[in-house]
Amino acid sequence: MIDKYKVILLEYADSLIKKQIRHNHSSVDGGFLCPACKLIHGRSIDAIYAFAICYKLSKDAKYLDAISALLDYANNLICDDGGIYNDMQALWRYTTVFQEIALGETYLSAKEVLPSSINKRIFSRIKLHAEWLYQNLNEKTVANINYPTSNVLALYLAGNILHNQKYLKQSKYLLNYVLKHITVNDLLYGESQPHDLKTEKGGLAIDIGYNLEESLLALGKYAFYSKDTNTYKKVLKLARGHLPFILPDGAIDNSLGCRNYKWTYYGSRTCDGLIPLFYILGKDDKRFIDAANRNFALMLSCTHDGLLYGGPDYFKHKEKPCLHHTFEHINSFAFVVDHFLNNKISVNKQILPSEEVFDTYIKEMDAYRLANHKYLLSISNYDINISYSGHLTGGSITLLYDKKNRRPIMVGSVGDYQLTEPNNMQVPLEVNSHLPGYPRIDDVVNNKYYSTGYFNHAKIIKKDNEFKFTTYLTSRDGLKLKDKFNFVYKFTDQGLAITINSQKDFVYKVPLISGQINIKKGKLLKVEDTFFLTPGFMMKQYNIASKKHQLEVVIK
Repeated sequence: MIDKYKVILLEYADSLIKKQIRHNHSSVDGGFLCPACKLIHGRSIDAIYAFAICYKLSKDAKYLDAISALLDYANNLICDDGGIYNDMQALWRYTTVFQEIALGETYLSAKEVLPSSINKRIFSRIKLHAEWLYQNLNEKTVANINYPTSNVLALYLAGNILHNQKYLKQSKYLLNYVLKHITVNDLLYGESQPHDLKTEKGGLAIDIGYNLEESLLALGKYAFYSKDTNTYKKVLKLARGHLPFILPDGAIDNSLGCRNYKWTYYGSRTCDGLIPLFYILGKDDKRFIDAANRNFALMLSCTHDGLLYGGPDYFKHKEKPCLHHTFEHINSFAFVVDHFLNNKISVNKQILPSEEVFDTYIKEMDAYRLANHKYLLSISNYDINISYSGHLTGGSITLLYDKKNRRPIMVGSVGDYQLTEPNNMQVPLEVNSHLPGYPRIDDVVNNKYYSTGYFNHAKIIKKDNEFKFTTYLTSRDGLKLKDKFNFVYKFTDQGLAITINSQKDFVYKVPLISGQINIKKGKLLKVEDTFFLTPGFMMKQYNIASKKHQLEVVIK
């Protein structure tokens, strides 16, 4: 399997080089021109580590040329104080931490094979960014917890390379701070500002995608490089708390996450990925290696012409690939090849937690995850930062998964697609069919969108495999309409039965990626072909009218 990582590492690198701009030393020279976003992403230099490992493997000078060009382009974004802009269209500079990690790993892994001229440039850049990170990125910074967590690794790498004790001390300080943000269910929280933000229901800010692909990744790499066994044990326990969210096909169930507007099914748009973390932990729990390889296989299914697309159906739907996916996740492959190529790891198929039968309530997210022998179900009543992030709540079904066939039946993410991070998100071209993937009742009143997916005060009553609650059409910013809808879900090996009644007739919209729907009560009005960028599936949306204010369907 490691040999396959090597092949794809070189394939991605060569495809990125083809997208690297060369205009005779102009200010855009060296950046990657994104075919989806029609701009140069400022974080192009994150790929420097992967290019360095490609050179280490092949000694092909084209990778040296690509590294030099990346350093040239990054010069256009570096400020006089050492911070670097995320993009030329944004003042955000805390992403300096990710460039520092990429530079640090490059220097540690490839300095023996890189020319001294490039080593000097990298060393100088590490020194410049390190002081800015030391001064500006800490637990008090107005940034989500993935930033100080990543700075644990960045300052550790810089401290070792520069032999600077204050950076090492600050790294340890931030590590201790981050490790205080773990819930009773071993979930990292703090994807909010402030990090200890609590909702009315006592919920905490948790994003499974960012946790696995960025924060836990940084902690795992810190433990790996530092050989800190105590931290390693804590990261192992924390990762085991997140492992149930890895689906049988290798996807990350981030349907419940508070930042899932950037969810790509296999991960998140702007992160390196979970694979290095899982390989690091695999020596103590082989399930992690198996899960990493499944995640890798899923990414391969989303890869076309050497570029990683943002979801399973992007290519089929003729969406362009945002290069952020490729030039970030290529670093995962580079790490595995760099550190595990000669280990000859062989792991038989493991049973992942998502393949077992379970019934879990996640109090800190007010969410339910259940699995029987045939299906897996996620239900969200999570009430944090909805107006900003747009994630689902109100008893919404965010995932129904066919375990036998290893495929999703329904996947929900956000209630409506907005450019929460404009430079890090794509726009849909077929706007009329770009519709969300969760079952819902919705309406537009006075040009304002209302949905059952945005009511954050639902009180869910669960008894065994049955859920009962009342919800209302609500806008993203919390305005509620008067009509109420009473829902009942019944989850069995025969599928998911949904019953709804109200005081007036309504239309229930059910988007299916796979599976089938049996209408017990109600009338099918039409079936629409739809697609949603987050997390990237084509669907058949069944629009079903209630009958005498009632509706009943079974999905399987």
